[in-house]
Amino acid sequence: MAKKWCQIATIVACITLLTGCWDRRELEERTSVLAVAVDIVEGREDLYKMTVQIPIAIKIAGSSGQGGGGNSNAVKIMSVTGRTITDAANNLQLRLNQKLFLGHTRVLAVSEEVARRGIQDIMDGYRREPQIRRLMWPIIVKGEAASLLKIKPLLAQIPVVFLMDLIENGAKMGTIPEQTLGDYFNQTSNKSMEPFLNYVQASETEVRWKGIAVFRGHKMVGAINDIQSWSLLQLRNKQRGGDVIIPLPGTKNGFVTFRPHFVKTKLDLHEGHNNERKQQSDHSATFYCELQGDIVEVTENLKIPPEEFIKKMQALVKKEMEARAKKLFTQLQKDYNSDILKLGLALRAHHYRDYWEKHDWNKDFKNFPVNAIYTIKIRRLGMEMQ
Repeated sequence: MAKKWCQIATIVACITLLTGCWDRRELEERTSVLAVAVDIVEGREDLYKMTVQIPIAIKIAGSSGQGGGGNSNAVKIMSVTGRTITDAANNLQLRLNQKLFLGHTRVLAVSEEVARRGIQDIMDGYRREPQIRRLMWPIIVKGEAASLLKIKPLLAQIPVVFLMDLIENGAKMGTIPEQTLGDYFNQTSNKSMEPFLNYVQASETEVRWKGIAVFRGHKMVGAINDIQSWSLLQLRNKQRGGDVIIPLPGTKNGFVTFRPHFVKTKLDLHEGHNNERKQQSDHSATFYCELQGDIVEVTENLKIPPEEFIKKMQALVKKEMEARAKKLFTQLQKDYNSDILKLGLALRAHHYRDYWEKHDWNKDFKNFPVNAIYTIKIRRLGMEMQ
């Protein structure tokens, strides 16, 4: 009997040591932020302007029996300044009646001006903050970053939800890179690659994805447009990219549109020797990319048999895709000197002793020989099986 009471006492003691919800905070007691935008204060380069988008639950459609207001009333836009992002957040808290909560923040918008100066100090604060989700979308905005939070889209009630859907659906379709905050942290922590972020431009009623912002370290050094970004997606991420629209040779105003559906990419690292003693090696890289897709549009009838038409279109698309890849390599190597292709990662993994230890990749990438060879397979001409 005494043993039984000892067991009960032990169980009761353990239960009292279990943590509970003593520090809980109800959802209604928090001010949740859906999006944050960071700009430079005009005329004060030592100050950041932080703009936040806060949803007003009672005014969101479906939150009450009477429905809700329009997108202009569903969110509150507030701006504060500070010497650092944390300083700005503290200044914002002084204007709020509830505790500021960043656990629901989905978008971090940074202006191009701030990105070109460097975002290391901005990312440092978010990297240390446990509330921040690594699945948040960091985005570079052409012009003022706060303009991204002030759009009034006609297709969504909350502006940031429209932006999130644009990025997420684009990533599912393979036309927009799925680049999250966690991806950015991983890339900046790895010395064998450089980071990149999505690049957008906002107007009064909409936002448009313009391509990719290229970084070297934590500084933006340039941008590549949507066409070059699709080539990067095919070679780096094995995603299909967008439609390929090509002028038809021999016609006045004819075009053909090729839509990729399946992508298979392989990177081969070659090692050649410059002399007979093999004392110095000359490495190079070749991307082998196979695209399978359909011809979805032809604006002028070439009046040739289907078999000949397919061969001609495959050669035409192959030439176009290899030209796009060559232009991409020139931009990344000669203009920006930024390895967002992950070539350095492959070299460090497969040629660590014979190349990586003996070279400075930050200097060598600019002149490293890289090429892309495409194989195009047309599967259908419209609804006709081939």
